[in-house]
Amino acid sequence: MSKTKVEDIIGVIFDFNGTMFFDSEKHIKAWTLFLEDMLGEKLTETEINRYVKNLPGRQLIEVFLDCEISDEMYEQFSEEKENIYRRLCMEDKAGLKLAPGLEKFLDYLTEYNIPRTIATTAPLSNVMFYFETFDLYRWFDTDKLVFHDKRMRDKPFPDMYLVACKMINKAPEKCMIFEDSISGIKSATAAGVKNIIAVNGDNPKLQTDGFDTVKAVIKDYEDLGEQFDF
Repeated sequence: MSKTKVEDIIGVIFDFNGTMFFDSEKHIKAWTLFLEDMLGEKLTETEINRYVKNLPGRQLIEVFLDCEISDEMYEQFSEEKENIYRRLCMEDKAGLKLAPGLEKFLDYLTEYNIPRTIATTAPLSNVMFYFETFDLYRWFDTDKLVFHDKRMRDKPFPDMYLVACKMINKAPEKCMIFEDSISGIKSATAAGVKNIIAVNGDNPKLQTDGFDTVKAVIKDYEDLGEQFDF
């Protein structure tokens, strides 16, 4: 069977965290530091493994506060955590780089003029941090980005990928999406995307069984040559 040529794919959409930038440990550390500061005490390893590594941000805060919080309060707390996260990123100069092989792949997409964008649940403050840090302006148009916005539902709902497809003016079934999480894969699948590449370099326990839409699983973009001609 011949390999798929990437230039035959009409549009490409990337999730960011854990897909383009391997930063899961920094998010875990940032949430841990934020919660410890808020609570005034250290978290146990059990709490970190049970809650911090498994719960989404809002639910995580509510568990430790033992109460529901408003949208406004969550946005405030979340941005405080993201400030810690960005500081941790800047302190780790060696780890502040895009996933292996990604720059070469982005250059390839640019050379063939393949429409592309990013659809991420990260807030705008983080997105602009990534653009400045990694000079993503070389490959992406900021007017076509999709990021965390209270006007649309986050993954696993299809909203973000439906909007992303419209941003690059391509039908979902003609796009290729790179994802690193089950919620993201569910989101892309629900949007009607038929070609999903799972990236497990930051999530080695990722299980994609049962998803016919996942066409390949790669550790990073250096593995793409084994699946596609580019």
